[in-house]
Amino acid sequence: MQETIEQLQHLSREELIKKWKKLFKTNSPQHARKEFLIKHIVWELQAKKQGGYTSQTQKQLDKLADKLASKQEVSKNDIKETTKQTSTFEIKPGTMLIREYKGEKQEVIALEKGFEYQNRQYKSLSGIAKEITGTQWNGKLFFGVKK
Repeated sequence: MQETIEQLQHLSREELIKKWKKLFKTNSPQHARKEFLIKHIVWELQAKKQGGYTSQTQKQLDKLADKLASKQEVSKNDIKETTKQTSTFEIKPGTMLIREYKGEKQEVIALEKGFEYQNRQYKSLSGIAKEITGTQWNGKLFFGVKK
């Protein structure tokens, strides 16, 4: 996946728009910045490779989409219910987590048991977050896996 991220960063905005259209089978948002396009293309590629949303999350999203398609009102409770159920997700082996911290890109790869950061294995994301920051963190919160 890392190689793909680096390759995408070297593409022009116009090339990214073409890649978006091929991948999503729709036009990209009209005024989307290059960084936005890269972020969403990478996410979609990873989701296709790793399996995407959990079945529970997908059901909630489908439910909201059906309501919108039938022009039913979507309430704050519908959205709260969806975000409550999707505030954390399973991290599948092979998933790469990327976080910029103090101007440096930090990359972690999920393993079958634990995580790899800078060629060392850790039992938890919290251990990696502490290694990076020097202070105690909730690892899932630090890497944006949990709200």
